[in-house]
Parts: sequence; structure tokens; C-alpha cells
Amino acid sequence: MRHAPRRLRLFGFLLVAAGAAFPPGPLLAQEASVGPLPETFAPKPKAKKAAGLRIVNPVVCSSIDGYEEYEKHPDAKLTSDEKLLVYYRPKGFKVVHLGDVYVARFVQDGQIRRLGQKRVLLRKEKLLNYEAKSDVPPDEIYFRNSFSLKGLPPGDYEYDVILRDVTVKPVTVTTTESVKFQVVPAKLPEAEPGTLPEVKD
Repeated sequence: MRHAPRRLRLFGFLLVAAGAAFPPGPLLAQEASVGPLPETFAPKPKAKKAAGLRIVNPVVCSSIDGYEEYEKHPDAKLTSDEKLLVYYRPKGFKVVHLGDVYVARFVQDGQIRRLGQKRVLLRKEKLLNYEAKSDVPPDEIYFRNSFSLKGLPPGDYEYDVILRDVTVKPVTVTTTESVKFQVVPAKLPEAEPGTLPEVKD
């Protein structure tokens, strides 16, 4: 999908200082480690969301190539050796005019829970720390999350995208959306026709 030159095609870059140039490539989410988090819980489904900021169409993907250019995963079934790849767009965020540029700033956490449960199994704080800068108000922004599933047993899960708009400090606006996925056992390689399985003494 092609867009007009004025529009932004931005990844989740590392937060950059005012006046610095964008880094040359996208920031992928770092791998999270398995560990109990007894004091961390999923957001309540009926909790009131802050007005304005929202997450649009989070989707589990097989690949992401750019703004609205992604391949949706056919069934959102992954093995624990794979990484969960999620695409989404932020909307309703604040933009400030600083000198000659328009700026919007975001911080995002990610976490995984069993489907329908509150206890968090995996969590990565500040998975994205991003500043959008442009000579026009930034609009077409998208984020990609790459989250390790290492250590998760087969089952049904939810991935929570916890996005914060930190453009106008000290005011912080937070919103959360979730996507469902499954962890399935890895398939063993099939033996070639006419061969016997290896037997060890």
C-alpha cells in the first residue's frame, strides 16, 4: 500500500533527544524472560479508558513490512520457539509544536497471560520508547512488537499492549488492548519414505 510522501512511515524507534535524527532501522521488542510476577496483574476488562488515546486493530502477524503492510497470521498458533509478532496503530494521541517540528512521545509495555486469567506470566516494561518528530503533525504511526514465547507450555493466551502517551508531562494517558493466540507443541520432522527411525544402543 503506497501513501503520499508527506505521510509518515515510522517504526518504533528508540527515544531520541530533541534535534537528533531518526535511527536507520526499526526497534524490535526485546525478549522477555519467564518468571513469576505475584504483584502484577492484567488490567480489569471493564476499567474506564482515558479519553482520546486508543489502540487500533492490534493483530498477530506472520510478517510486517510497513504502515498497513503486514501479513496476518492465519491462525495465531505458535510454538514456544517462535516469537509473537504484533502490529497496531495508535490514535487519539497528543501532539505538541516545539520550534519547527511537531512531536509525539510514547512508551509501551507488553505482557502475556493465560486466556481469561489475571496472573502475568511474562512481562517486558518499556518494550517501546518512541518519539515521533515531523514538520507536519504525525498521524500515520504504527508499532511492531516482537515478543519471545520461550518457556510457555501449550495453551491459550492473551498478549496485552499497554500504551502510554507521555507527550505532555507530567500528564500520562494510558490505554490497553489485547490479542489472543495459542502456543502449540512443536512438530517433529517427518521421516523420509523408506527410512527407519534411528535406534541408539
